[in-house]
Amino acid sequence: MQRHFRPKELIEGISPEKRGLEFLSCRRIELGGDAVTIDSDEEEIVLACIGGQFDYDAGESAGTVEYKDVIYVPWKRSVRLQGQDAIVMRIGAPSDRDTDLVHIRFSDVQDSDKHQRFGKAEINSRRDVYMYIDDTFNASRLLVGIGKGQPGGWTVWPPHEHGDEKEELYVYFDLDGGFGVQCAYEMEDMSDARCYLVREGDMVAVPRGYHPNVGCPGGQIAYVYAMAARVAGQRSFMALRFQEEFGDKF
Repeated sequence: MQRHFRPKELIEGISPEKRGLEFLSCRRIELGGDAVTIDSDEEEIVLACIGGQFDYDAGESAGTVEYKDVIYVPWKRSVRLQGQDAIVMRIGAPSDRDTDLVHIRFSDVQDSDKHQRFGKAEINSRRDVYMYIDDTFNASRLLVGIGKGQPGGWTVWPPHEHGDEKEELYVYFDLDGGFGVQCAYEMEDMSDARCYLVREGDMVAVPRGYHPNVGCPGGQIAYVYAMAARVAGQRSFMALRFQEEFGDKF
Protein backbone atom coordinates (compact mmCIF):
# COMPACT_ATOMS: atom_id res chain seq x y z
CA MET A 1 0.00 0.00 0.00
CA GLN A 2 1.48 3.35 -1.06
CA ARG A 3 1.65 5.80 1.83
CA HIS A 4 4.20 8.36 0.58
CA PHE A 5 2.98 10.75 -2.12
CA ARG A 6 4.82 13.46 -4.06
CA PRO A 7 3.17 16.83 -4.81
CA LYS A 8 2.16 15.92 -8.38
CA GLU A 9 0.39 12.82 -7.11
CA LEU A 10 -1.72 14.94 -4.78
CA ILE A 11 -3.14 17.23 -7.48
CA GLU A 12 -6.03 14.91 -8.33
CA GLY A 13 -6.62 14.14 -4.67
CA ILE A 14 -6.05 10.99 -2.65
CA SER A 15 -9.03 9.22 -1.12
CA PRO A 16 -8.60 7.31 2.17
CA GLU A 17 -8.71 3.83 0.67
CA LYS A 18 -5.79 4.66 -1.65
CA ARG A 19 -3.39 5.00 1.27
CA GLY A 20 -4.54 2.59 3.94
CA LEU A 21 -6.63 5.11 5.85
CA GLU A 22 -10.32 5.02 6.76
CA PHE A 23 -11.19 8.70 7.06
CA LEU A 24 -8.64 11.28 5.90
CA SER A 25 -8.63 12.62 2.34
CA CYS A 26 -5.99 14.96 0.90
CA ARG A 27 -5.67 17.11 -2.21
CA ARG A 28 -3.15 19.73 -3.34
CA ILE A 29 -4.61 22.85 -5.01
CA GLU A 30 -2.30 25.12 -7.00
CA LEU A 31 -3.92 28.49 -7.64
CA GLY A 32 -2.73 30.28 -10.77
CA GLY A 33 -5.08 33.23 -11.11
CA ASP A 34 -8.38 31.57 -12.00
CA ALA A 35 -11.04 31.12 -9.34
CA VAL A 36 -11.57 27.62 -7.95
CA THR A 37 -14.64 26.44 -6.04
CA ILE A 38 -14.08 23.90 -3.28
CA ASP A 39 -16.99 21.81 -2.01
CA SER A 40 -16.80 20.06 1.34
CA ASP A 41 -19.65 17.66 0.46
CA GLU A 42 -19.99 15.04 3.24
CA GLU A 43 -16.71 16.06 4.90
CA GLU A 44 -15.50 18.73 7.23
CA ILE A 45 -12.35 20.12 5.62
CA VAL A 46 -9.42 22.39 6.26
CA LEU A 47 -7.81 24.55 3.60
CA ALA A 48 -4.22 25.12 4.72
CA CYS A 49 -2.10 27.69 2.89
CA ILE A 50 1.44 26.32 2.49
CA GLY A 51 2.55 28.78 -0.19
CA GLY A 52 1.65 32.35 -1.16
CA GLN A 53 -1.74 33.81 -0.25
CA PHE A 54 -5.26 33.76 -1.65
CA ASP A 55 -8.68 35.34 -1.30
CA TYR A 56 -11.72 33.32 -0.29
CA ASP A 57 -15.47 33.92 -0.47
CA ALA A 58 -17.95 31.66 1.30
CA GLY A 59 -20.95 33.96 1.08
CA GLU A 60 -21.34 35.09 4.67
CA SER A 61 -17.55 35.05 5.17
CA ALA A 62 -14.75 36.37 2.96
CA GLY A 63 -11.17 37.50 3.36
CA THR A 64 -7.52 36.94 2.53
CA VAL A 65 -5.67 33.85 3.69
CA GLU A 66 -1.97 34.38 4.36
CA TYR A 67 0.86 31.85 4.43
CA LYS A 68 0.27 29.32 7.25
CA ASP A 69 -3.35 30.38 7.78
CA VAL A 70 -6.07 27.71 7.81
CA ILE A 71 -9.79 27.79 6.97
CA TYR A 72 -12.09 25.26 8.63
CA VAL A 73 -15.10 24.48 6.42
CA PRO A 74 -18.07 22.43 7.74
CA TRP A 75 -19.79 19.76 5.67
CA LYS A 76 -22.04 20.68 2.74
CA ARG A 77 -20.43 24.06 2.14
CA SER A 78 -18.70 25.74 -0.81
CA VAL A 79 -15.80 28.18 -0.81
CA ARG A 80 -14.47 30.14 -3.77
CA LEU A 81 -10.69 30.60 -3.84
CA GLN A 82 -8.63 32.91 -6.01
CA GLY A 83 -4.93 33.66 -5.89
CA GLN A 84 -1.72 33.79 -7.89
CA ASP A 85 0.99 31.19 -7.20
CA ALA A 86 -0.68 29.98 -3.99
CA ILE A 87 -0.60 26.39 -2.72
CA VAL A 88 -3.51 25.11 -0.67
CA MET A 89 -3.92 21.70 0.95
CA ARG A 90 -7.49 20.44 1.20
CA ILE A 91 -7.68 17.85 3.98
CA GLY A 92 -10.99 16.33 5.04
CA ALA A 93 -12.77 13.73 7.13
CA PRO A 94 -16.41 12.55 7.19
CA SER A 95 -18.79 14.70 9.21
CA ASP A 96 -22.48 15.30 9.83
CA ARG A 97 -22.00 18.20 12.23
CA ASP A 98 -23.35 21.68 11.48
CA THR A 99 -20.65 24.08 12.63
CA ASP A 100 -19.24 27.43 11.57
CA LEU A 101 -16.71 28.29 8.88
CA VAL A 102 -13.66 29.74 10.65
CA HIS A 103 -10.58 31.52 9.29
CA ILE A 104 -7.73 30.72 11.69
CA ARG A 105 -4.74 33.01 11.30
CA PHE A 106 -1.22 31.85 12.06
CA SER A 107 -0.52 35.15 13.80
CA ASP A 108 -3.38 34.50 16.22
CA VAL A 109 -2.30 30.93 16.99
CA GLN A 110 1.36 31.93 17.34
CA ASP A 111 0.59 34.38 20.12
CA SER A 112 -1.85 32.19 22.06
CA ASP A 113 -1.89 29.16 24.34
CA LYS A 114 -2.46 27.03 21.22
CA HIS A 115 1.25 27.49 20.49
CA GLN A 116 3.02 24.88 22.60
CA ARG A 117 6.68 23.90 22.86
CA PHE A 118 7.62 20.30 23.50
CA GLY A 119 10.86 18.35 23.78
CA LYS A 120 14.33 19.08 25.09
CA ALA A 121 17.10 21.07 23.40
CA GLU A 122 19.78 18.82 24.94
CA ILE A 123 18.53 15.77 23.01
CA ASN A 124 17.62 17.79 19.89
CA SER A 125 13.87 17.14 20.18
CA ARG A 126 12.69 20.70 20.86
CA ARG A 127 9.78 21.68 18.59
CA ASP A 128 6.95 24.14 18.22
CA VAL A 129 3.38 22.89 17.77
CA TYR A 130 0.65 25.26 16.57
CA MET A 131 -2.74 23.70 17.37
CA TYR A 132 -5.17 25.36 14.96
CA ILE A 133 -7.95 22.81 15.47
CA ASP A 134 -7.52 21.24 18.88
CA ASP A 135 -9.88 19.09 20.92
CA THR A 136 -11.75 22.16 22.21
CA PHE A 137 -12.63 23.28 18.66
CA ASN A 138 -16.18 22.54 17.46
CA ALA A 139 -15.40 19.82 14.94
CA SER A 140 -16.42 16.21 14.41
CA ARG A 141 -13.22 14.25 13.76
CA LEU A 142 -10.42 16.59 12.72
CA LEU A 143 -7.40 17.77 14.72
CA VAL A 144 -5.12 19.99 12.62
CA GLY A 145 -2.02 22.06 13.20
CA ILE A 146 1.56 22.78 12.22
CA GLY A 147 4.65 21.20 13.74
CA LYS A 148 8.15 22.62 13.34
CA GLY A 149 11.45 21.22 14.61
CA GLN A 150 14.83 22.81 15.13
CA PRO A 151 17.54 22.54 12.43
CA GLY A 152 18.54 18.89 12.18
CA GLY A 153 16.16 18.05 15.01
CA TRP A 154 13.54 15.44 15.76
CA THR A 155 9.82 15.92 16.32
CA VAL A 156 7.07 13.55 17.42
CA TRP A 157 9.57 12.50 20.07
CA PRO A 158 9.46 10.37 22.11
CA PRO A 159 7.86 8.08 19.54
CA HIS A 160 4.17 7.57 20.20
CA GLU A 161 1.20 5.85 18.62
CA HIS A 162 -2.55 6.45 18.75
CA GLY A 163 -3.86 4.04 16.13
CA ASP A 164 -6.79 2.80 18.20
CA GLU A 165 -8.09 6.36 18.56
CA LYS A 166 -6.87 8.33 15.53
CA GLU A 167 -5.24 8.07 12.13
CA GLU A 168 -2.92 10.79 10.83
CA LEU A 169 -1.22 12.30 7.81
CA TYR A 170 1.61 14.79 7.38
CA VAL A 171 2.14 17.33 4.59
CA TYR A 172 5.72 18.61 4.67
CA PHE A 173 6.55 22.22 3.81
CA ASP A 174 8.83 25.05 4.91
CA LEU A 175 11.77 22.61 4.95
CA ASP A 176 14.29 25.41 4.42
CA GLY A 177 15.76 23.75 1.31
CA GLY A 178 16.46 20.45 3.03
CA PHE A 179 14.68 17.15 3.46
CA GLY A 180 13.32 15.07 6.30
CA VAL A 181 12.99 11.41 7.22
CA GLN A 182 9.63 10.09 8.40
CA CYS A 183 9.62 6.76 10.23
CA ALA A 184 6.55 4.55 10.68
CA TYR A 185 6.54 1.20 12.47
CA GLU A 186 4.67 -1.09 14.82
CA MET A 187 6.55 -2.91 17.56
CA GLU A 188 4.54 -6.08 16.93
CA ASP A 189 5.87 -6.34 13.35
CA MET A 190 9.15 -4.51 12.83
CA SER A 191 9.59 -6.32 9.50
CA ASP A 192 7.10 -3.78 8.09
CA ALA A 193 8.98 -0.73 9.44
CA ARG A 194 9.27 2.08 6.88
CA CYS A 195 11.37 5.21 6.50
CA TYR A 196 10.43 7.83 3.90
CA LEU A 197 12.70 10.59 2.61
CA VAL A 198 10.34 13.56 2.39
CA ARG A 199 10.76 16.80 0.46
CA GLU A 200 8.77 20.02 0.10
CA GLY A 201 5.09 19.27 -0.57
CA ASP A 202 5.21 15.53 0.08
CA MET A 203 2.54 13.74 2.10
CA VAL A 204 2.82 10.60 4.24
CA ALA A 205 -0.17 8.69 5.62
CA VAL A 206 0.14 7.06 9.05
CA PRO A 207 -2.80 4.70 9.66
CA ARG A 208 -1.29 3.52 12.96
CA GLY A 209 2.04 2.82 14.63
CA TYR A 210 4.92 4.92 15.97
CA HIS A 211 5.91 7.80 13.70
CA PRO A 212 8.91 9.98 14.74
CA ASN A 213 10.58 12.22 12.14
CA VAL A 214 13.78 14.25 11.77
CA GLY A 215 15.16 17.05 9.60
CA CYS A 216 18.47 16.91 7.77
CA PRO A 217 21.50 18.79 9.17
CA GLY A 218 21.09 22.47 8.39
CA GLY A 219 17.43 21.97 7.46
CA GLN A 220 14.30 21.63 9.53
CA ILE A 221 11.38 19.26 9.63
CA ALA A 222 8.06 21.12 9.37
CA TYR A 223 4.60 19.95 8.37
CA VAL A 224 0.86 20.29 8.54
CA TYR A 225 -0.44 17.44 10.67
CA ALA A 226 -4.03 16.22 10.41
CA MET A 227 -5.63 13.57 12.60
CA ALA A 228 -9.08 12.04 12.29
CA ALA A 229 -10.80 10.48 15.30
CA ARG A 230 -12.04 6.98 14.58
CA VAL A 231 -15.13 7.73 16.66
CA ALA A 232 -16.75 11.08 15.86
CA GLY A 233 -16.55 13.46 18.79
CA GLN A 234 -13.79 11.55 20.59
CA ARG A 235 -10.91 13.86 19.70
CA SER A 236 -8.56 13.92 22.69
CA PHE A 237 -5.20 15.23 21.45
CA MET A 238 -3.27 13.36 24.17
CA ALA A 239 -4.93 9.98 23.68
CA LEU A 240 -1.64 8.26 22.80
CA ARG A 241 1.00 5.85 24.06
CA PHE A 242 4.75 6.51 24.17
CA GLN A 243 7.25 3.88 23.07
CA GLU A 244 8.22 2.40 26.41
CA GLU A 245 12.02 2.65 26.21
CA PHE A 246 11.85 6.33 25.19
CA GLY A 247 8.89 7.44 27.29
CA ASP A 248 10.90 9.61 29.70
CA LYS A 249 12.97 11.27 26.96
CA PHE A 250 10.89 14.29 26.06
